[in-house]
Amino acid sequence: MGAVYGIFHRSIRDLVRWEVLREVLVTGIPMILIWMGIGWVFWDKLLQWSTWLISWVPFSVVKANGAMLVLFLLWALAVLVSYAFLTAIVGPLFFRRMKKGYYYYSFSTLLGFAILWGWLMMLNWGVLEKWIANKLLVWLPFQTVAEGSAVLLNFYVFYSFYILSLFLVLSLYRKDFLETVREIEYPDLEIAEKKVQISHLPIALRDSLLFIVLTILFFPLLLIPIVNVLIQLFLWAWLYRDANFRGTCQLYCSAEEYERLRHHRAVIWSIAFFASLLNFVPIINIFTPFFAQLIVFHWIMQEKGIAAAKASSVKGE
Repeated sequence: MGAVYGIFHRSIRDLVRWEVLREVLVTGIPMILIWMGIGWVFWDKLLQWSTWLISWVPFSVVKANGAMLVLFLLWALAVLVSYAFLTAIVGPLFFRRMKKGYYYYSFSTLLGFAILWGWLMMLNWGVLEKWIANKLLVWLPFQTVAEGSAVLLNFYVFYSFYILSLFLVLSLYRKDFLETVREIEYPDLEIAEKKVQISHLPIALRDSLLFIVLTILFFPLLLIPIVNVLIQLFLWAWLYRDANFRGTCQLYCSAEEYERLRHHRAVIWSIAFFASLLNFVPIINIFTPFFAQLIVFHWIMQEKGIAAAKASSVKGE
């Protein structure tokens, strides 16, 4: 458990370092603007298709799916409001002293509130779902509920492709990103001259293509509650699990180390699924592909027996 916490802690710490965060923001913000522009152009056409598809679904299914989407929006709103309320209280007292620790505070607090509100809603899932589905949504006509579900489906499609674009950019510039972290965390690491001869970019492109194809094929299933969440988790995990591992090993592993590590499939899939869960957390989801890469990187360094630099010796800590 201590080793897992150490990997998680170092990944958060690296993500919020300015040297690393700057690269994340330089990639993430332009991608947000690009996909907002694409959404502006194709929104109406996709909305018409989504609404047509939903019109073929029984109202009971649309109602159940609508209830789940409303609960998800309430959960996201509760996370953001709780974070804002706590920040307003502790901000004047601590932020002047926290300096860069503010970013670590934000990540940890958002994740903590996401887990807390998710747990509370799961405990009261039956009552909440019943009240929304049987009282709130039945007051609305089918067309209104269907159009609302179509709008949320549109957001999901554009958001998924935003995550995909970040993943592809990271795959192209993985070495630059990881070398920035490596110079900070593992400055004494001796990179083996005979690194494993594997390719990761073709794997990343293959998984990206499969992600698009499976998203299109499974699109009707996104209207079914619970099933839609499981599909999303699987698709995102599929995207992360192999390319991140192979791309990191290509840079820092020998052939023997790669053969040993690739048999840890349960760990690799677990990291991918955990990162996929973070795609649902507001604000944090902007950085998820980078965070997933950092977790894989630190896990591989740990398995190689490479100790990270102490916090007191890290520049800018």
